[in-house]
Amino acid sequence: MKKNLSPDSAATQNLALAGGFAGLAALTFCLIVVGALVRANGAGLACPDWPLCHGEIVPAFDLKVAFEWGHRVFAFSISLGLLILSWRARREPRLRRRLFLVWAVLATQIVFGGLTVLLALAPWTVGVHLVLGNFFCLILLWTSRDLAENFAQDRVPAELRRGTVAGLVAVCALLFLQMILGGWVSSHYAGLACLDFPTCDGQSIAPTFQGLVGIHVIHRLNAFVLLGAYAILAFRVRHRGRMGALASWGCALILVQIGVGVANVLFLLPIPVTALHSGLAAAIVLVTAMLVREALEARSALVEFSPKARMVEAR
Repeated sequence: MKKNLSPDSAATQNLALAGGFAGLAALTFCLIVVGALVRANGAGLACPDWPLCHGEIVPAFDLKVAFEWGHRVFAFSISLGLLILSWRARREPRLRRRLFLVWAVLATQIVFGGLTVLLALAPWTVGVHLVLGNFFCLILLWTSRDLAENFAQDRVPAELRRGTVAGLVAVCALLFLQMILGGWVSSHYAGLACLDFPTCDGQSIAPTFQGLVGIHVIHRLNAFVLLGAYAILAFRVRHRGRMGALASWGCALILVQIGVGVANVLFLLPIPVTALHSGLAAAIVLVTAMLVREALEARSALVEFSPKARMVEAR
């Protein structure tokens, strides 16, 4: 027999689930940073087999094994947390499709985590693994916000214009490209292909677009294109409530990220700076995702309250 919850009980349950998904998103964010530390310490193959490590569940430890094995245990803990949350949310029909998507992404991520080891850090597996990790974190945060705002019916989303939509699409496309390029730089160890800034080895800004230097240069140039697109978007939505705030945050984070990227080159990839670079990249992805979410809400509100929609409702 299905138990009907009072509005207050349902709201409390939704907020509890929202907190759980937000917590998992925070842990996944930390896992992304730990993954960067694994790469920066050259520990990606410290456990050369998978799912075991040197044929054991708990291997003999050195620093590199501790990084890689700890990364795996951390990921397993997040999977276990998601299992518990999914059980608690099993009676929420609106979450069924979302949970299916979350588990599908997680399963794919686990497969690529194994392939990354078994294929000896093949660049394409490293890149896909990085993108999927960010996407998984994004979905968790998005789900948390949906649950938290389920009862906030009085909030009016900002107006959305066609130019804003085009700008947001451009930002998302450039950001996705930058994620791929970042994974490509990392997996090809091209972070020091250029040893100065803004030129590359004292020659020019873009001496070539081939080889490791080309990968590095394209990653640099796209960062500034992304900053420009984000700045234009932030200017367009500056007076539109939460969208304006999120766009400003995204723009500021990209500025800081560029500075950290420059520091990575000038100080020869210090491990803390490399980890910060990955953390900032994940933060930019999450802020942009929340910006997209606001835009989708605004679009829904525009359709719902348009004159045509009201005429249909009146019939």
